[in-house]
Amino acid sequence: MATNYNLNITRGSEYSVRLVAKDDNGSVINLSNYTTKGVVKNKYSDASALLDLNPVISNASAGHIDIILSGAQTTDMPITQAVYDIEIYSGTYVNKLIHGYVNFHPEVTT
Repeated sequence: MATNYNLNITRGSEYSVRLVAKDDNGSVINLSNYTTKGVVKNKYSDASALLDLNPVISNASAGHIDIILSGAQTTDMPITQAVYDIEIYSGTYVNKLIHGYVNFHPEVTT
C-alpha cells in the first residue's frame, strides 16, 4: 500500500520536500537499484500531466526521495487541488510508493 503525503505548493515559489519511502509496516524501504517517476494530474484519469515532479532518490538506504521544483515550474500551475503519485522501477517491477493531493496556492505578494 502506498504512503500518503499531501503537498502544498505556492505558485511562483521554489518548492522542495524530502519524502521517506515506507512499507506497509512503516519500515523504511531501501531504494538501491530502483529509479523513480512521478507526476501531478488534475485527476487520476487525465491523459496528460500538469507537472513532472522528477523525483530523485537522494539516499537509497534511508528511503529518501527528493522533489525540487523551481519558481518557473510552479508559476503557471492552476489554483486547484490535484493528485500525484510516485512509482519506483527496477526492470519489469513497478510499485506505486507514494501518493496524495497537491494543493496549489496563489501568491499573495507579487
